[in-house]
Amino acid sequence: MPIWKTKAAFFFALILAATSPLGAADSTLTTKKHAGEVLDSLSVGPRTYTHVVVRSVTARSLSFTHDGGLASVALRDISPELQARFGYDAAAEAEADKRIAEAQAADARRVRDELQRNERAAAAKRVVSLQSKYEQLIQSFGTAPILRPEVDLRQEFFKLDLAVKNQGRRPSCSVFAVVSALEYLNAQLSGKSEKLSEEYLIWATRKVTQRAAPETADGAPAGDEADMKDEGFSLDHVVSALRGYGIPLQSSMPNTFGTSMGDIATPAPEIIEEARARRRVFVQRVPGRDSSAMVANFVHILNAGIPIPVGLRWPHYRTLRNGYLHQQQPILDYAHAVTLVGYQCKTGQLEDAVFIFKNSYGSYWGQGGYGFATAHYLGKNLLSAALIEMQVGSTGN
Repeated sequence: MPIWKTKAAFFFALILAATSPLGAADSTLTTKKHAGEVLDSLSVGPRTYTHVVVRSVTARSLSFTHDGGLASVALRDISPELQARFGYDAAAEAEADKRIAEAQAADARRVRDELQRNERAAAAKRVVSLQSKYEQLIQSFGTAPILRPEVDLRQEFFKLDLAVKNQGRRPSCSVFAVVSALEYLNAQLSGKSEKLSEEYLIWATRKVTQRAAPETADGAPAGDEADMKDEGFSLDHVVSALRGYGIPLQSSMPNTFGTSMGDIATPAPEIIEEARARRRVFVQRVPGRDSSAMVANFVHILNAGIPIPVGLRWPHYRTLRNGYLHQQQPILDYAHAVTLVGYQCKTGQLEDAVFIFKNSYGSYWGQGGYGFATAHYLGKNLLSAALIEMQVGSTGN
């Protein structure tokens, strides 16, 4: 049944309950035997009616005319003598009120259950849609991609309030790249935006890699130089930690990396349990015989509306003031991870495509925290890329 019909039935039930107390007492039990009786006066609370002429009496109320016109009062509010005269039964009214409350609660439960069923059905439909999308996507790998003039997920990130973050002084760019994709996919699957904890995933990745926190000496670099520092987690490291430990909401374990690069305290057992009980995550490397083939598969993935965490060789920050990667020489033995969120291509040729990525250097870097990388740069400097799929279920299953 459509939800509007369920809601209509609910409110109709409330109206019936309100107009038919005592099992329709106010209608079928209305009595005429007191009609026409005259009272010199009738006091109800602070008010007194004079020259009262009874019109009708129900199990709950007394209707009458008086010097001021027409009125109706509840029998429970008049004097005990008049209550007895008009046959008022307080116990019956209380029992009727109880039945009405029970009926209203039952109707409210029915409406709530219907809403939940509709929500579950919508969620199941999203899951089926996403699963079908991934199946079609995997089958498309290795085929020539169709390049559109533009695919840009930035507006969706904005609508979902998934803003650019700053990895600060406790960095691991791979964690931020993976979490950025996870938050987006989680919102697509669940229909709501939830911030996830990078702090927890850094802790989990250290556990998996058995790596201690980096030591920080006085005079440690700040600003752009600090942004060049990284703990060196690969995408594979982060994905392994995610599969083993899951990830909780950021509200459960807030990020504090802006103040320290030291140890992260072990999360409370209930936080670890929450993290492991979240959605099941499947990750595979984006296939391709070489970097160019992987870049072609990026187009397939982005056409499907899926962001991609990638690791690539990275140039010095002084060459990246505008956030555009093209001909720069990367730093020797240094890599960075970002999240691809779209591309632009006016010619329909892969070599002319410019890919849009979400960085983790804060919103003042590049263009509002986003940058651009040409297909040429990615083809020469790409190291790894992950295709992430989320499904309903426990990460431990």
